[in-house]
Amino acid sequence: MNTKALASLFAFDFWEAFDSISWVVYFWFYFAFQFFVYGSLMANLVVTVNNYFFYYGAGLVVLLSFNVASWAGRRFVESAHEGRLRYLLSLPIGRGELFVSQLMLGVAVNLTRMVPPLVLVLWLSGLFTPWALVTSVLVLCAIATGIIGLMVSLSVIAFRSFDIYSAIVAALSALLIRFSTINYPISSMTAPYAAVSEFNPVTYGSDLFRRALGFNTSLLIDPYLATAVVVALCVGTLFVGMFFLSHVVEGVRSS
Repeated sequence: MNTKALASLFAFDFWEAFDSISWVVYFWFYFAFQFFVYGSLMANLVVTVNNYFFYYGAGLVVLLSFNVASWAGRRFVESAHEGRLRYLLSLPIGRGELFVSQLMLGVAVNLTRMVPPLVLVLWLSGLFTPWALVTSVLVLCAIATGIIGLMVSLSVIAFRSFDIYSAIVAALSALLIRFSTINYPISSMTAPYAAVSEFNPVTYGSDLFRRALGFNTSLLIDPYLATAVVVALCVGTLFVGMFFLSHVVEGVRSS
């Protein structure tokens, strides 16, 4: 892999993604509003979970991290329809560098936007330690990598029809978020709802994230199983995304 080409491509994408600092600040204010206002209201309604305010805050971090990772995947599709991908494919840049740069960009943007809210949640919960911060950041990076790989894998649909791609991504995102433990633990769900959630990788990612933060482990899924699912999601979507980028993107209409 050409590390020089990878670094140049990543640097260009990174500065382009941060051309407006105001959007980053807006993102932090949006998190604060959701956390302090909506989270406080929900904490008074959900009485089956001890310290639900902290539970909701951790779930909100995962939710917004999911959204940022989805944005990184959609950005790859948008670059194709704008003609940018066609230009990149004409340069002496390998498919590996192109794919890895998209992952690096998504993870970097995710960390920039999510670390301050994560520190806030840890500090307010009284569980802030360097170990908790490092492990939770690693889990967030793994979740973001898996989601970015999934969105890039689905980009093959967008090269045929962007409308179908948008509909599938919107539906899949809604299902992954709603049928997960982002907002509620499995023990608080009805049986049919819980059965679906147990097959959702986001459930395992959010529970693993809460365990890294130091949340009450009695409400969380086994950490070894959760780690295996998150790792499988990352590896699986990376291989699928790389396959599509290497064998499908070439020669399709991108605009």
